[in-house]
Amino acid sequence: MPARWCITHPVTRVLTCVFGVSFSLGLDLGFTIRAWGQGDNPFRKEPVRKEPVRRKPVRKPSPATRPSASTTPATSTTQPANPATPASPATQPANVPLPPASRPLVNTLGMEMIPLRFNGQVLYFSKYEVTQQQWYAVMGNNPSYQRGDTVPVNRVSLEDVLQFIEMLNQLERNNSFRYRLPTVEEWEFAARGSGSPGLDAVAWYQPNSGGRPRPVGGKQANGFGLHDMFGNVWEWCAGGFIRGGAYDSPAEQCSPRGGRKELPQARDSNIGFRLVATPVAESPPQ
Repeated sequence: MPARWCITHPVTRVLTCVFGVSFSLGLDLGFTIRAWGQGDNPFRKEPVRKEPVRRKPVRKPSPATRPSASTTPATSTTQPANPATPASPATQPANVPLPPASRPLVNTLGMEMIPLRFNGQVLYFSKYEVTQQQWYAVMGNNPSYQRGDTVPVNRVSLEDVLQFIEMLNQLERNNSFRYRLPTVEEWEFAARGSGSPGLDAVAWYQPNSGGRPRPVGGKQANGFGLHDMFGNVWEWCAGGFIRGGAYDSPAEQCSPRGGRKELPQARDSNIGFRLVATPVAESPPQ
């Protein structure tokens, strides 16, 4: 690096080299000090330049993608339907048997009642006609002409049957159900049985009964699970009607509409009955 020499004195040369200043001697013996430029100092160290740290710009989310102020995830209030779960009675059609998961009602006499739905109401129909054994357990007597514990009770009038129902309801008063006779419309609906098999398969009637009533349940049940809706014995309905035919009836009388009206005092060896159970508030008068 070239040196700038203002004076040639040996001392000034040394000072100039060591301290990086030059001296000029004027006429008035004054000194002038001049500093080296940035590139003139042979002892100066160049500073180390640090590269600035380049930060990547942070992109702010657009308003459409920014999270909301709430940190609670949204939950759906609509629950999926469970296919394995059977429909409640409120969602069933008006006139159908309830699903198989609906358990039959069994009372203290061992009567098994099958649940059906008719006109939006749940009805429990006797699976079998009332037997002589069940009648005796309530009434303490057996008026039947054709005897047998599991044979339908017979030779009972409408008045006898209503008395039996009253006493049965007293025995079952702690239950939420009450017993009654079915109406003609209810009985006809139950007798149709959602497509019953042939008459010989379900009924004891004139061609096959041997002239007498048979133990209940000896024939195939209808589509609703009810036995002996046709044949065996005529069945009392509310209002003094009888329906269904009997062991001595021809085939044309063993049908949902087959029947007639009888006097309340009428008794015959081919007349019996079955019951319907309904919730207490739904039981109409006989």
